[in-house]
Amino acid sequence: MNLEHSGREPVMRRSSPAYPSLPQSGILVFESHHSTTFSMELKRFPFHKICWIPVGRGSLEFGSSRLPLGKDELLLIPAEDEHRFVDNHTAPMTLVFAFFSANVVKENKALQILLPELKSRFDLPYPIVELHSYRRGAVRDIFKRMLLEQARGGPESEAILHAGLIDLLVHLLRGDLLDKTASISREQAIDGTLDYIEHFFHTTISVKDLAEMCGISSRRYSDLFKQRTGRTVVQYLSERRINYAQERLRQTGQIMYAAVSAGFSDITHFYRVFKRMTNMTPGEYLEQVSSTEREEKAN
Repeated sequence: MNLEHSGREPVMRRSSPAYPSLPQSGILVFESHHSTTFSMELKRFPFHKICWIPVGRGSLEFGSSRLPLGKDELLLIPAEDEHRFVDNHTAPMTLVFAFFSANVVKENKALQILLPELKSRFDLPYPIVELHSYRRGAVRDIFKRMLLEQARGGPESEAILHAGLIDLLVHLLRGDLLDKTASISREQAIDGTLDYIEHFFHTTISVKDLAEMCGISSRRYSDLFKQRTGRTVVQYLSERRINYAQERLRQTGQIMYAAVSAGFSDITHFYRVFKRMTNMTPGEYLEQVSSTEREEKAN
């Protein structure tokens, strides 16, 4: 999930970590979109990390231990704890961070109260919860607001960044505790593959790969997918690609660019799928868009 461009451009994905420096405020919101080849060395960081995983699954390695991580989990990693993120390469993670320094904690009474409370409440090495329903949306909105204020700058924005940290830590305290030995439900697994399709529709995706993510056969996955969406995998993927291609056509007017960016390597196949789903060719669609724009200008 790209907080700034959700549902639009496919995001740039990293094969290695970025190591940003904290700004003068001591707080930084940062997104890391991992590729299927992402790799990271064990490393210590001089700041605390609040981390949300909106997409993918993997683990957090520390010492000789490994903590499984999954979609819509929120965790806190204290400063100077040596660790690294390891992705499941069939479903690489997107990580959204709020970094904050020890000085920020010293200046904020609420953080001084919340951090020890988190440490005492959780049996796991790191405070971690699963986000459900409104809490998931609330955490997403907090990060979006913090990103916006980070870009604006100024004392008012810095105050909102501090408030965002407090809100995120409260969600950690009030979130659903995780039993890391429990397996995810089939429904949760299917939802995870829908997220995968949303972020990787422009790449080659097979039913076999999606089924393997869920640990079930291709036939069983296809049946569950159709029950969940009302469409086959091919229909669902084609619809997502054509919708994206229409966006690119409206923005650029370039048919080849729209086809390739939406995941079609064969222009003939693109024309055939586009015609089947929209009852018009890409060229006819562009003509319709141009006609509509002329009418709107005339009015």
